[in-house]
Formats: sequence, C-alpha cells, structure tokens
Amino acid sequence: MQRARFAPPFDHPLVSTPALRRAGFVILALAIGAGLAARAQADDDLSCVFTEGDESFAHELCPMSDLFSPKRTNLLGEMGGLRPALAEHGMKFDATSTLIYQGVASGGRNQEFVFGGRNDYYLTADASKLGLWEGLIVDLHGETLYGDDVNGSTGAISPVNTAALFPKPGEHVTSITGLKFTQIVNENLMVFAGKLNIVDGYMHPFAAGKGQTQFMNTSFTLPPIFGRTVPYSSLGAGFAILDGKEPIFSMIVIDPVNHPTTSGVDDAFSNGASLFGNLNIPVKLRDLPGHQQMYFSWSSRTVNALDDAAYVITPDGPAVLFPQKSSSWSLMYAFDQYLFVDPENPQRGWGVFGQFALSDGNPNPIRYTATVGVGGSSPLKSRPADTFGIGYYFMETSSDLQRTLAPFVPLTNEQGVELYYNIAVTPWFHITPDLQVVNPTRQAVDTALVLGLRTQITY
Repeated sequence: MQRARFAPPFDHPLVSTPALRRAGFVILALAIGAGLAARAQADDDLSCVFTEGDESFAHELCPMSDLFSPKRTNLLGEMGGLRPALAEHGMKFDATSTLIYQGVASGGRNQEFVFGGRNDYYLTADASKLGLWEGLIVDLHGETLYGDDVNGSTGAISPVNTAALFPKPGEHVTSITGLKFTQIVNENLMVFAGKLNIVDGYMHPFAAGKGQTQFMNTSFTLPPIFGRTVPYSSLGAGFAILDGKEPIFSMIVIDPVNHPTTSGVDDAFSNGASLFGNLNIPVKLRDLPGHQQMYFSWSSRTVNALDDAAYVITPDGPAVLFPQKSSSWSLMYAFDQYLFVDPENPQRGWGVFGQFALSDGNPNPIRYTATVGVGGSSPLKSRPADTFGIGYYFMETSSDLQRTLAPFVPLTNEQGVELYYNIAVTPWFHITPDLQVVNPTRQAVDTALVLGLRTQITY
C-alpha cells in the first residue's frame, strides 16, 4: 500500500525536523490536557459552547465547568437543543475526530515520525418515528482520512495503525462507507442489507475499537487473516439470530471487492461472492461474563497471493509467480473473559482475550495467527474512566509465499507486542500513549520499536 505524503502545518525547517516535531506534539498534547483541567475550575458565569438559538432550540446558560462534567459525554452537549430535537424524530448523530502522531523510533524499514488523523460521522434513524414502518433502522457511517502513517515503514504485514487504513490507505479522502438498512423481525431475528461496513459490526470488549479507542495494531483490532476473503466496505445482506439484544449467530453474503469510496452497484458481485459467519456463545465463569466464538469466511473471488487484501500489507514481489485461485477460506476461534467486574459499576472491568485463526495459506498470504492479551477498565480506582491493554500476536506467513519470494524478498513469521493506556481527560476527550515492538515478516528488516500518541474528541 502506497502512503501519500502531506506537508506539515508549519513548513519552517526547524519545525519540520523530526526531533522538534515529536517534542512539539507531546508538549501540545500535555498543554491541551493541562488547559482542560484548568478550565474545569473556570468562572461559573461563563456559558456553554452553545447558548441560545431560536425558540425551538433554546438552551439555558450554564457554567463553563459543565464542559468537564463526568455526565457530559460529548463536547457539543445537546448542540443547542438539536440533539433532543433529532431524538424526538428517531434520529441520533455522533461524530469523532482521532489524531495520531506515530513513528518508528528504531529498526523497521524507515525511521520516521508522522502525523495523521480521521473524522467519523454516524447517523442512526428509527424509521417508525419518521412515519415509516415499525422495526426499520437506518445506519449511516461517513469517514474522512487525512495525513500520513508509518504502516509501510515497519516491514510488517500487520499494520501498526488500523485507523489509517480506512476508507483507503494513503489517501486524503471522504466517503460513505456504511449505509445499512436493518429490519427487526421479532425479538430473536433481524435482517439487514445495504452497503455494509464490516468493521463497524466487529465488536469485542477488550480488542476492537478500529484502532481509535483501544489497541492500534490490526492484529488486535481486527482479524487480519480475514483480509483476503472479507472486504471492508461493500454491498451485501445478512441476518442475525438474537438472544436478548446480543447476536448469537450471524451470516453475511457480501461482494468480495472492496468499495469504500464508490457505491459498488455497477459491478456488484461480478467477481464472485464472500460468506462471513459468526457463532457467539455468551458464558459465565464464577458469575463473570465472557464469550466463546467461532468465525468463518469463504470467497469465490479469483485472486493471487500478492493481490491487495483488506487489513494487511501484502509483500512486494513478482505476482506472475503465483497462480490465480478462485477460492479462499479462513476459520477463527476467539474468546474473551472478564476476571474482574466492579461490584459498584458493572460497566467497569478487565479480563483476558485470545484469537486463533487458520486459512488456506494460498491465496491468503497468512497461514495462521494467534493473539492473546489482557485489557479493559483501568485497575486504578482514581481513574475509573481510563482503559488499558497489553497484547501479543504471532503470525505465520504462508509457506508458499515464503518459498516463492525467497530469492526476491526473504520472509519469515511475524510477532509483536503492544501496550496502550487510554486516559480519559474528560468523557469526550481522550489521550492514549501507545508502544509497539514488532518483529516483522521481512527477514532483512530489524525489529521495529513503534511509539505513538493518539487523541480523540467526541462531538
């Protein structure tokens, strides 16, 4: 995947030097945090971000400290009355901005620090409150990607910055990647269709978040072994069987070609089809919640082992050496288990997780993966809204890939560790230091030490 380069906001030679850029970003983040804390003590006579609008959206003046209230989950609050007005008509709007400064401090293919970011826009509509029939829900997801990343600088197959992969890696682009229509048939069944954003549907208590809230490495946030068979955003349809509000079995049929920036209607399913299914069994260990899961995927798309795949960085090499294949499959077992739940707040807790996956190994560039870790709410009582994670992953590269590319790009298996700590400065503003150590697939590339700092604002 090629990375686009973007000039820094200030192009002075001193500001552009890596050392000062790194220091400047850290100082900026600390200054923001300190400023927010200071403003929390600000004069109570100041008003909120939104004061009075027209009569229907009137909003009472309130102290500036309300911005930093633990009950305020969004920077813009009620948006001058707009949020509750939309809610009355069955609509909910949310938006986030995620900024990431990350670099390879040592090892890897290139030692550099770069800045990038993304915006996400979510709109959910309950059609029954808009005069349509009961049980119809419409979900829209828009995305903007900008800046740069170091996913290609580590020499690894597994990207170290998941948030920079979508909608299209290395491009400054805005698009609608999800437009899903869901019909709730009854309390145990729902069906859906549209332009499906597969990543939006991947839920995990300790290792999901699309690289924006929890782990950053794709080996933890998404199962990279499914990159060959399951696209990020494409036309599809499926169903889910529910136990309460939790899906216990789901199945999707989707166009195997990724269409994050187009509708995909013109050539829908012209390259075959993909199946993606999940069996999810809720369990309890000593009255603590957990899950046992099985995932499977299959695609009839004709590809070779070096063709682009979602969620992974395929190695460079002469594609002509690899035959075209019209079938690919993947299987994965996963579990998560809480080991502690706060008796005073059941939403807080931490636990362990694991994922073990297997594929055909050709045309899938990955044969086997294993991921284990621990994460969840911070164990520090003084930081109830913080989260943390520590994880290890192992990735066995396809033996066909290793053997065929040996004269060109010698490959080996890959492994890495990641540690992050998500600091909730306020409920709507988070700062996350992140550290990764990656022993990459490329034999000639040294182990990469990757440092990052991520901020996220929820509007």
